[in-house]
Amino acid sequence: SADADTAYEKVIVLATSIEIIHTASLVHDDILDDADQRRQQQTMHRIFGPDVAVLSGDFLFAHASGLIESLEDDDVTRLVSLVIEEFGYGELSQSAKRFDASVSLFNYLKKSFYKTASLLAAACRASAVLTGLRGEVCDVLYTYGFYLGLAFQIADDVLDFTGGEELGKPIGQDLAEGNLTAPVILCLQGSEELGLAPSVDSSELARLIQRRFSGHGDLERSLQIINESGGVDRAYALAEKMANKALESLTLVAPTESEARRALAGLCH
Repeated sequence: SADADTAYEKVIVLATSIEIIHTASLVHDDILDDADQRRQQQTMHRIFGPDVAVLSGDFLFAHASGLIESLEDDDVTRLVSLVIEEFGYGELSQSAKRFDASVSLFNYLKKSFYKTASLLAAACRASAVLTGLRGEVCDVLYTYGFYLGLAFQIADDVLDFTGGEELGKPIGQDLAEGNLTAPVILCLQGSEELGLAPSVDSSELARLIQRRFSGHGDLERSLQIINESGGVDRAYALAEKMANKALESLTLVAPTESEARRALAGLCH
């Protein structure tokens, strides 16, 4: 029908704008992380310099905002505008907690929402809004995107301990810069909800972090503790929990055998 075609076209515009926003955030992230490569390609600020890279990211954010505005839907405009604001809050939150060995898993997940999951949650909800689905379905799809985004960010953070040079940065760079992610926090504090106790070397790890790896071999020893304590497996257990919560939310809105349900569920594996 004509209405379905119009809704489809609007969702395509939304998807385009979401991809542009994501790309803009990566351009800015690479500057903050001083990354040499992104997806095995030289980063923009390495090629053109930080000034051009910052302006390019700003341009992409502005262009995406224009696309969203063209949809002429106030709810969608508010949703996406809030995401861009939350990106900034997430970066500021991360900076404020550098080398803070007492940072809680809750605060880490909150920061991960602002930096990543907010975009996926907004995209899922906005798609439902544009296709005219009822309010409770929009809410459930937001929940799906929320948990899927957290699972994605946790899995992405694991790459700091497993990815290596092919990602454009050495193993442990995030840790060296004081950005404590799930593998570290779960070794430091464990998780009652996941049935995980703190690492036996958690006190030593906390001391190394608090002194900002200033001693010879501090970073290497920290990576050794995280590896021997199963930090990566701990983080994957948390990511799996978030992915399962995303799957559970789908049971409220999509028939089990529907193509849409299978597609959304497939993103959780």
